[in-house]
Amino acid sequence: MNVGIIEPKGVINTDIKISSSGLKYVALLNTNAALAPGVHTGNFEIRACYDANPLVCSQPVEGSPWQLPYKITVIDPASLHYSRWEPAQTTPGFLSDFALSSRGGVPYVVTAGFYTNVMETWTSSDIGSTWTKMTTAQVPPLTRNFALANDDNAIYLSGGQAGGSSAYQNHVWKFDGTDWSQKTAAAEFPGVADHVMAKVGNALYVVAGRTMAGIMRNVWRSDNDGVNWTQVSPSLPAELGKPTCALNWKGSLLLVGDKVATSTDGATFAIAGGLPATFPKGSLHCAVLDGRLFISPTSNSSVSSPEQNVVSTTDLANWQQERTRSFTTPDAPGMAAINGRLVITTGQGTSQRTTYRTVP
Repeated sequence: MNVGIIEPKGVINTDIKISSSGLKYVALLNTNAALAPGVHTGNFEIRACYDANPLVCSQPVEGSPWQLPYKITVIDPASLHYSRWEPAQTTPGFLSDFALSSRGGVPYVVTAGFYTNVMETWTSSDIGSTWTKMTTAQVPPLTRNFALANDDNAIYLSGGQAGGSSAYQNHVWKFDGTDWSQKTAAAEFPGVADHVMAKVGNALYVVAGRTMAGIMRNVWRSDNDGVNWTQVSPSLPAELGKPTCALNWKGSLLLVGDKVATSTDGATFAIAGGLPATFPKGSLHCAVLDGRLFISPTSNSSVSSPEQNVVSTTDLANWQQERTRSFTTPDAPGMAAINGRLVITTGQGTSQRTTYRTVP
């Protein structure tokens, strides 16, 4: 039996490749590079034939041919908000259990020191090309799986698991650009890891995560810079799934999971509509650049999957696809908007560590 794919409109190149394994056939199709921006629709005609030439197909398999509808959207490159991603540094000094944040337009990485066994704070003055380890009078205790939040003035660290014992932590620390200070050694929320955190106006939020008792889906809020905490919601919308990224969106708490949810108070949430089919569920990377929200696929949810793309929006209703990264190393939490660029960092251990940034 031979298989042919017919597309008469020229949307697909003629160099279609079909492979088979037993009764399973896989086709690789490439779109015509000359397609005009816009939406292209039509049908692929799938032919399965006993004769040698499926283009003639004088002896079709029963039921053949089949019509498979397609819808292909071509984006005008001029509408995209950056031209590409580039590696800024392939061997930064931070090695393990790190996360990226920013303060005052400067990127920072907080890491559980791989060799030093103390928490380290690294910063870059050139958008990620070089990184310098800071010396601070105080440091949080060695912690893994912590969460970071930030505004223009400070970076906050909460929760995590103690290095060595893996005990769940409920401490909160603040970094002012020079030194760390402890806001509380034992917050009202239980010890938690793999959670998200955000600073929205004067409010700090700690959301979801994993505790000794299991998975947590509640929301805690502090209105006095992380000293005291109150539970403002016992649960999250089921359709949100697991929150993996959080930030301040126009004065509201925004959470990214299977969908996008916003809240003005942390108690009630609205689910954003219009998400594209290729929305990057479970992304660790979300940031606001020039009033536009960007969400990028990350390795925890298959960065290389064709079902996921970088998306952006200015209103949480109309979403645009952006250029996707072409690498798959483990991604660290956090994406920062620095001097008109998006910055992320990846890797663990002594290899595969790379800081990437967008090019305008």
